Formats: sequence, C-alpha cells, structure tokens
Amino acid sequence: MPDRFAFRQVDYRDIPTFLADGEIRSKNHGAPQRCHQTSLPGLVGLRGTGAFTLPYGGVVNDYVAFYFSPLTSFTCSIHRESVEVIDPNGVKLGMSKLDDRAFIVCRTDGFPAAGAPYCFSDYPLNSMAPLPTLSADIGQLETHVQWSVFDDYPLTPGIPEIGYDGVCKFFFNKFPPAKYQLRKQQRMAEFLVKDAVSLQQVTCIVVPSDGMKRTIQAHVDASGWGIPVLEKPGCFVR
Repeated sequence: MPDRFAFRQVDYRDIPTFLADGEIRSKNHGAPQRCHQTSLPGLVGLRGTGAFTLPYGGVVNDYVAFYFSPLTSFTCSIHRESVEVIDPNGVKLGMSKLDDRAFIVCRTDGFPAAGAPYCFSDYPLNSMAPLPTLSADIGQLETHVQWSVFDDYPLTPGIPEIGYDGVCKFFFNKFPPAKYQLRKQQRMAEFLVKDAVSLQQVTCIVVPSDGMKRTIQAHVDASGWGIPVLEKPGCFVR
C-alpha cells in the first residue's frame, strides 16, 4: 500500500499554541485551544450537529480533521482570500491570505499504532450530497477513498523529505469524463482523529515561504519538539 499522508491547514499564528500544548485539539475539546478561525460558519454549524454517523460517536467538531492532500477546493478558497479570519478574541481580521497558512502533515499509518481513535470518509463531512460514509479500519483506506483523483497526473511538487509524491494539480469537477464528475467532493475526503492529535504524530510542518519557515523554525526550536519545517510553495494554491 502506498504511503498516505493527512494534511491539516492552519493559521501559522496558532502553531506556537500547538507546540506549547503538545497537541492539536478539536473544536469541542474540554480544554479548547484559542485559535484563529477560517471555517465557513455554516459548515461549522453542520459539523456540530448529529447529521453524520461517526464510528466513535459524537459530532464532527469532536474530531481533528485533515484532508488527504494540500490541494482542495476549500483550501483554494482560503488561498484566494474568500474566507474571513477571526482571531481568538472574535475579532474579524479580514480575508485569510496565503502567507498566513501552513500545513500540519501526518502519516495516516501512524495513528493505529498510537492508539488514537481515527476514521476516514469518502466525501467531505460538510454536505449530505453525496452522503459520506466512514470507516475506522486502516486496511480499508485504499478502497474507501477514491485515490485515482489524487494520483492522476500531472502531479504537483511533492515532499520528497517524507516520501510524499505529490497530488494531481487539478481538483475541480469536470464532465466528461465521468470519473471527474465528483472529483471536487472526492478530493475533500477527510481523515478524522477523536479529541486531539499528539505532536508525536506530526511528520512535518509545510510552509509557503522562506520567511515563514524562519519564523516557524524558531518556534519549533524553542519548543524542543524537533518537527521538520519545510518550505514547499507548490503545496499552496496560487
């Protein structure tokens, strides 16, 4: 089975909080982290309801959510400054910008060994059409997710330092051919971890520029976590 990776896009200003806490927590965690919000309010509301049946119960906001690649239609919306940023005090800061974003990257095969309750979907957990289904068996990952829309050529620049080959640069729907009719939704399949993700599970932090790399590297060095910080502008929609 190919190596598969999970990508969580965050505001770089929240990374010191994760380093201090030693983990990334869900929105509904008992001790929630004060983070910048870049989610669309309607989607956050839906993910806080019982609309989806999850293997470990609860609602989507009880889980830390990742996508299976850095390039999705939602991350494109953020990068194109279509999603507003709200700071931890509820102050609106304007539209999110590419230079404020970073990816937390984890290997999917590391979660079972760590004993973390995880599951994954075939479509995003933000719509009932198509209705997503979930699995909590890592052995089903290769068949449950539509990997053909990820692995198609042309691939964007990968992350050779961790063995990530990249992802198809195209992620919107296209018809014909029929196999791309739901590509946008399939590319937003999710990997979910209940409650929190320990930084021990983090493979690297990916940033879009050398300036941000220097900033984040200083925070990582001060924390003692030793997580690699990699400048990979090809992982960000421009």
